[in-house]
Formats: sequence, structure tokens, C-alpha cells
Amino acid sequence: MHLSGFFIVFLFRPMLEIVLHDRAAWRKHFLPLVFTRPVGELRVGILTFREKWQLIFGSQITFYTEQYLQSRFPSPPLSTQYLVIAANIFPNKQLIEALSTLPDETVLEKNGHWLAYRTAHRSDDPYRYTIDRIQYGGDFDKLSTLTDIFIHNRLQIELDYTLLISGKESSPLDRSNFVHGDQLFVGKHVEALASTFNTVNGPIFIDDHAVIEQGCHIKGPVAIGSGSRLKMGSKIYPNVTIGPGSTVSGEINNTVIWGNSAKGHDGYLGCSVIGECCNIGAGTNNSNLQNNWGEVSVYDYSLKGYRKTGQAKVGVVMGDYAMCGINSAISTGTIIGVGAQIAKSNIIPKFVADFTWLTDFKQEEYRLDKFESMLESRAKVRKEAIDERDVCILREVYTLTEEIRKNL
Repeated sequence: MHLSGFFIVFLFRPMLEIVLHDRAAWRKHFLPLVFTRPVGELRVGILTFREKWQLIFGSQITFYTEQYLQSRFPSPPLSTQYLVIAANIFPNKQLIEALSTLPDETVLEKNGHWLAYRTAHRSDDPYRYTIDRIQYGGDFDKLSTLTDIFIHNRLQIELDYTLLISGKESSPLDRSNFVHGDQLFVGKHVEALASTFNTVNGPIFIDDHAVIEQGCHIKGPVAIGSGSRLKMGSKIYPNVTIGPGSTVSGEINNTVIWGNSAKGHDGYLGCSVIGECCNIGAGTNNSNLQNNWGEVSVYDYSLKGYRKTGQAKVGVVMGDYAMCGINSAISTGTIIGVGAQIAKSNIIPKFVADFTWLTDFKQEEYRLDKFESMLESRAKVRKEAIDERDVCILREVYTLTEEIRKNL
């Protein structure tokens, strides 16, 4: 069955378990975002990798990832067959067709690297039980570094849009809005008033229960997640994903917000990736271009130092639960770790380690008991329950990053 350029697979045998695999050296290039999730849960476009493959295969997805994450993101159960896919690979029609015909105990390879393998054995080693190798002759895209998330976001919004709207009817918008172009999809129970939607150069996808207050201007390709809120006067430029449950305002360009995060006031955010449960204070702006227009370098956890990105424009990457205070100034190519708390009146350093408390007057470790107390207060205000599995993951990340904090 063909679906607007995607091949939806109904040819797999019963009891085939689909697994996304990131137990590999390349995983570290996506820290700090993957301290708290598998690579397969990174959001690029409208959907995460898991959600993309889940829609395509029509089945639940499991993971081979770091052991401390497996309680939250389960490993595969016992099954008769496993199709294991490198978690950083984007689906496309050619690749899906190759996977649908991949024989038992076979590895699919490209240029000396494995892309996927099918086996009857529950193993995270692609070569332990497999017998044959098949060379993949098609093209594919993949994530290699953090900056690839916003670089690939435009194409992924377009592909996810096609995948998601097939067979669905868009809901009508209030007549006070202005729509230019015909690539707009509106989910159920969306509230939007007196705003503009320009889809001439790319689609706009608005998921269920989103709220778009009056005076917002949105230019596609853009994805607005379920339950998200765009406050009055927001300016959303192309290649932006606002993940589920997020609140945004000000100017946003070429950026992915994973979800449940807040940039709720004026200020600029561009060429950036924001994790989950982050907060960006009022008046905060980030730079994404150096004065010399030179290549931007960013901190890479796998190198324990800085790496050239090959890009002239890179903003900020924030790990989950990172927060910065009002009027923060974020320099080009900044990496902010999980749980970092920042309140500075001058420019934030290019790397802020995980669970660091940083002000004009001091830089110290954010005590774990204090951090957990903040989580409890946040959950109470938001009327949410705390998932103990998430707390256990954050405790593990705290331990994993102790050496980084001590060396700064």
C-alpha cells in the first residue's frame, strides 16, 4: 500500500518486533539531549523517530539503548523475529521497501555501516547471529550531530505532514484568520483567532487542542504540537517545531522544541534545539551567528571539548529541565546541560554543565535534593504526577555528569 510517497508495510510476519538501536559510539554526539531519552525519541519534524516508524509499521516500537533508560523505554520482549534499525536513520520509501524484503538473519549495510538487521535472536549485536550481508543501494538521511536536528527539520516537517494528513480532514479555522496557500492542516478543538498562516513555501501542521492567540504570524513549514500555546503576537518563522504542551512567544526561527517547555515571552530563539521541561526567561535572546561569520564550534561530550560544526549559524541546545532567567544573553553555539539553572546579567558561557547553578556571583553544583524539590514544586503547580522512572533517570544523569562538573 502506497501512502503519498511512503510505503506502509503490512508484509511483515506476525510477532515481528521493531527495535530502534542506539548502543553505539555515535550516541554520545547527541548529549545532553539523550542523557534522558534514547536517540529514537529525538524529535525532528513533527514526529520523533519512534513515532515515524510506529506509523509506518503500524506497531509498537522498543529500544536497545542505555541500560538506565530501559525502565522508561523498554527493550524488546521475547518474539519470533526482530527487525532492528539504527535509531538515527530517517525513513524514506526506498529504505522502507528494503526493510520489508530483508531476509532472515541478514544485515542491511551502506558504505561499511549497518543500517538494520533481521534476526530470530534477541541480540543488540548485528553480526552475532546474522549470516548474510546486503548492500543498500538507495539514499537515506540520518542524524550525525546535534545541529542536524534543526538542519533536517524542514524536510522532516514536510514528510511527516504528508504521512499524518493522509485520509484525514482538516478542521476549519475561525473566519478572523488569514490563510495564504493550501498546505494547512488543523486538528480537532484548535483555538485560533486573528492570525496569519502562510503555507506558500511549506506546510503548517496544527495538532489537536493547540491555542493560537490573536496577532500571531506563522510561516511554514511549521509544526505546532498538541496542546501547545502561541501567545499573542508570536512570530514563527520557517523550519520550526513546537512540541506538545509547550508555550511560546516572541520570535522563533529554525528551531525544534521537544515538548512541555516554555519560551513564553518576547525574545529571539533561532537555529536551536530545546529539550523537555525547559524554561526560557522573559527577554532572553540567543545569537546564532558570529561577528566574523566564521564556522561555529560547540561542546561535544564525546570529545570532552569543542567540535567544529561546519555551520555558520548555530544557536543553543538545552538539555531537559534546563532554565535561564530573564534577559539572558546566549552566545552563538551554546550547549546547556540537563537541569542547569542560569541567572546571569551578562553573556552565558558556551558550555554550562549538567546540574550546574550559575549566577553572576558563583558557579556551583545544583544539589540533587534541591533539584528534586524543584521537580515536586513544579509538578504541584502544574497539577501533574511525577513519574518515578523519570526521577531515577535524572539521578543517574546526575551521577554520570559529576566528573564534568568537577573539571570546570
